[in-house]
Amino acid sequence: MAEDTAAPEDSRDAAWVTVDTPLSGSALLAFCREDVERLFRINSLLRFDEWRRLGADEHHVRLRNLSNGRTLETKLHVERLPDGLRAVYGSGLKTTTTFRVTGTAGGAQLVVTDDYSGTPVEERRARADEADRSLVQWGHDLHHYLARWSRWSRHAAWRWYMNRIWQPMTPAGRRVVFALVVISALEFFAFLAVLAIFVLELDRFVGL
Repeated sequence: MAEDTAAPEDSRDAAWVTVDTPLSGSALLAFCREDVERLFRINSLLRFDEWRRLGADEHHVRLRNLSNGRTLETKLHVERLPDGLRAVYGSGLKTTTTFRVTGTAGGAQLVVTDDYSGTPVEERRARADEADRSLVQWGHDLHHYLARWSRWSRHAAWRWYMNRIWQPMTPAGRRVVFALVVISALEFFAFLAVLAIFVLELDRFVGL
C-alpha cells in the first residue's frame, strides 16, 4: 500500500492514501458503489454508534474516532463520480472524503482523500486537534479487506457473515471474535493431535 499526505495550504488542506488491490477497475468501482457504509466501517479506528439511512444518498452518522478521541455526529451526502464516489460531511472539520479508482486491469488502486479545504483556514488551524488521523490505518484495513474480498466473495456464506455479522461489530468486538476463532482452531488441532496419538497407540496395543 502506498501512502502520501498533502502539506496544509490556504487553498487546499487534504491528505490521501493509495491502496493497492487485486481487483479490476470495474470490480473495485462496483465494490465502492455497492455500500458506502461498508467503506467507512472497514476503518478499524472508527466506532459507530449509529448509521441511519435517510434517503438514497443521505445518511445520519454518529461515531467515535479512536485516532483523535473525538465524537462526530453529522449528515453524510454521497455524490456518485465517474471513477468513484464522494462523501460530503454536513458538520465537522473535514469537508469530504473521496474514493477514486485508478486503473482498469487487475490490480487497480483505490485513492482515498480526506479534504478539509471547505473549512476556513483560521478555523482549521484553531481546530487542528480534530483532524482525522485514521487515514493510514484505514488504507491498511481496506487493503486487507479487499484482498479477502477478492479471494472469498464468490462464497455466499462468507458475504453473509461479513455483511450481517462482521460489519456491524465494533473494532473491539471484531478483535474478540478473531481471538475466539484462533483459540477454537488451536483447540481443534490439539484435539486432532491427541486423537491421532490415541489411534496410533490403540493400533499398537491391538497388534500386540
